[in-house]
Amino acid sequence: RPDLPFADLCKTPEELRAEFKARGWRTVAGFQTRNPPHRAHEHLQRIALELLDGLLIHPVLGEKKPGDFTNEAIIEAYKWLIENVYPRGRVVLSGLATWMRFAGPREAVFHAIVRKNYGCTHFIVGRLHASPSGWYGDYDAHEYVKQFGAEELGVEVLLLKGPFYCRACGGTATENTCGHDEKFRIRISMTTVREMLRSGREPPPELIRPEIARIVAKYGFV
Repeated sequence: RPDLPFADLCKTPEELRAEFKARGWRTVAGFQTRNPPHRAHEHLQRIALELLDGLLIHPVLGEKKPGDFTNEAIIEAYKWLIENVYPRGRVVLSGLATWMRFAGPREAVFHAIVRKNYGCTHFIVGRLHASPSGWYGDYDAHEYVKQFGAEELGVEVLLLKGPFYCRACGGTATENTCGHDEKFRIRISMTTVREMLRSGREPPPELIRPEIARIVAKYGFV
């Protein structure tokens, strides 16, 4: 096992494949993350749960950069979400013993192939996947992934738009599902959540669940 916090949570490809089989899952979406869940993450994960048998939440637990959330913050926040929000038996949480390269579109393909090796049939790519701030366009990863078919990658990639909170809709939505003006939209950004928590402010519930914000504030940052 890797020398990491929550090393017992870092299941091998063989172990995860066996778990999916035991649960009777024929289709599984992998969700890559390096952060605790905010409302936009939930939106994307719920799409996968609507379409497929199960969801693998697979956070990266390797080397961090200054200002990143601790592994404890990520894991404890997801444990709370899975136990208190998502339907029982539909979600598996497992750590991934690697680190972020912040290679944007190319890393999206790498992440998809890794999750295929862990038994996923589908992989979620959203807005600014694995992108350092200001470096790539919102959907550059989508365009890059489109060059590769599901047969070539061995996994079907779900290219999903970035969710926002719409005050007129009263919930999260994307440009594909919401026709309201920009003035009603609140951008959901973990950078914003991080800055608020570091300054001792409580993020609004439109961005992140209060329960998760409290967990993250407790376990803090690298």
